[in-house]
Amino acid sequence: MDEQKKEIRTLDCQLAIREGASDEKGESRTITGTAIVFDAESEVLDDWGTKFREVIKPEACTMEFLNSQDIKMNMLHERNLTLARCNKGVGNLRLSVDDKGVNFEFEAPRCDIGDRCLELVRTGVFSGCSFEFYPQDYEIEENGDEVKITHTRFRMIGALTIGMDPAYMQTSVNARELVDAAEKRSAQELEKKKAAEEAEEKRKREAALRRARRARK
Repeated sequence: MDEQKKEIRTLDCQLAIREGASDEKGESRTITGTAIVFDAESEVLDDWGTKFREVIKPEACTMEFLNSQDIKMNMLHERNLTLARCNKGVGNLRLSVDDKGVNFEFEAPRCDIGDRCLELVRTGVFSGCSFEFYPQDYEIEENGDEVKITHTRFRMIGALTIGMDPAYMQTSVNARELVDAAEKRSAQELEKKKAAEEAEEKRKREAALRRARRARK
């Protein structure tokens, strides 16, 4: 996994509109949801016969970490459709962390994109939330043809996005990188095993030769 490359994950964040700031019709404009889920093993990709699963640990995304970031809430991954922002803990995008994950809340702005987002959430067209991040610390486990990545620290979170298609997924490019990494590690492990077997065989031959020399004496 490239630590310099932005990763995007999408999940069903259970978007909701709850009591809060209301519009002229008396309807709430407060949108809430969960952007990141902790300790949930999710199938990322099943391609080339290999399944990738990913887990985000609570220590990867603490409140302290979030308050050090400049995080935007966008619509449909468009940076020109920004709905809210939390810049180092300050702004109209309110973030919180509990034992389940990272939650968000904001009032849809009283403008075209705010009205559009609000209506699409109300009608259920928008039901997913993505988050963009740069990985830092993670562990990769292999079990047969399955690979699990456990993130323990993010380097940066750039944006959250409200949209459609609530499926936990990643790009095929990143998946290809994971396959290459797994194949490389497997090849290295085979080389180490072969070298160890050769060293053991050499040791046995030398021991047998010493015994034979002692017997001749």
